[in-house]
Amino acid sequence: MKTKIISAFATLVAALAFTACSSDNVSDLALSGDCMVESFELNNTYKGVVDLSKRNIKVKVPVQFNEKSQMKITDLDISAGATANMKEGDVVNFSSAQVLHITNGDLFLDWTVSVKNDEARINSFIINDTYKATVNENDHTITAFLPASVDVTKIIPTITLSDDATISPMGGVMTDFTSPVTYTVTDNTATATYTVIIQTVKAPKAIFLGSSKATKMEELEGEELEACKWMLSNVEQSMFVSWGDMGNMDLSECEVIFWHWQHQPSETLSDFESGATSAAMAYRNKLQEYYKNGGAFILGRAAVNYAASLGAVKDQLCANNCWGASDDGGDIISPGGEWSFLPNDASHPIWQNLVGGNEKIITTDGGYQISNCVSQWGAWSFDGFADWENKTGCKALGHGGDGAVVVWEAPASNGNFGKGGIICFGSGCYDWYSPNPYTPFYHDNVGIMTGNAFKYLSGK
Repeated sequence: MKTKIISAFATLVAALAFTACSSDNVSDLALSGDCMVESFELNNTYKGVVDLSKRNIKVKVPVQFNEKSQMKITDLDISAGATANMKEGDVVNFSSAQVLHITNGDLFLDWTVSVKNDEARINSFIINDTYKATVNENDHTITAFLPASVDVTKIIPTITLSDDATISPMGGVMTDFTSPVTYTVTDNTATATYTVIIQTVKAPKAIFLGSSKATKMEELEGEELEACKWMLSNVEQSMFVSWGDMGNMDLSECEVIFWHWQHQPSETLSDFESGATSAAMAYRNKLQEYYKNGGAFILGRAAVNYAASLGAVKDQLCANNCWGASDDGGDIISPGGEWSFLPNDASHPIWQNLVGGNEKIITTDGGYQISNCVSQWGAWSFDGFADWENKTGCKALGHGGDGAVVVWEAPASNGNFGKGGIICFGSGCYDWYSPNPYTPFYHDNVGIMTGNAFKYLSGK
């Protein structure tokens, strides 16, 4: 019986193989040709550079060339047997990118043709992989304000340029910026000269504070390090200041102090103050004076209750639903399950220009490993947001699905909201560091909302 089954199976396989090879099943599709671009030229002068991997054709024209709307195709060589929607002799408007559609039998490919003017531009200038200089295209100056501890004789700049441009002297080389340094950028017919001026300052416009362990930025870790690096790269005249240096710090020019503290959060003011750095309490009077004089704060993670310590919250009330503290991370976010919270007022300035919009504040991406450290206000202690606002004197800016207040604003010392106030990010979604690799998209919102908060609190 077993032999008969095997024999029948072999017969079936043979029949299927014969059927698969039958001429009745041969496709009529013509798939033997190519749809490649061998050469491309405009106006008998401007040759295109063909990028096979991106299917792009880039044509460079002089910096002053302004006749892109009437350009003649004088050379177009494509694969044998292929046809295209453009041909030699056609006059085409290349003021914007155009699609070259090539067909060969049943195959086709689309190529993007772009005509670009020569351009010599410095797009960004990053110092020691940390500090972002300001590029002024109007007068071709680049300026940066660094902490007094930075040795300006040993600066390593990382410079990004416009496409195809070259620079002299080169970036990535240790350079003495005691005096202004001139850089020349060139791209064929385009040339630009930039003067770079780097200064150290003792009176910064923005300050980052971390834990008591860090006496310099390099000693920050995980959450605090990533938040600090973001600030130094995105907020002009900002610097890291250790708590030990706060006593000698000139706050006369400071607009915003950013304290993001990766620590076990506290639910009472006494617990917060006993768990905080001794220096944070030692300099509380100085920072209270700073606040009374119009200085603003951004507080994240375990630092949110410093608003109560400064006297910015009614009855010195503190967030009452707090947990977590590890930099090692916890849950790894699954694609499609990105974590988020909801805005109380989507029109508030800190929720503007977010990736994915501001109807829901999404801050994580697939693969992101989140520590989920939370300092928020449990809804069970209040009869809705209006009751919470009345009892705290603060404004609810964001809430979780369970009604917890996760982002809030304390007023300035003059009682007004906005400039000179305090923004508290207590949500577990306000997370800067993932020990697990991921591709950032929604996570950019953490920096965007923080940047919005800096502008809002400084009145810009």
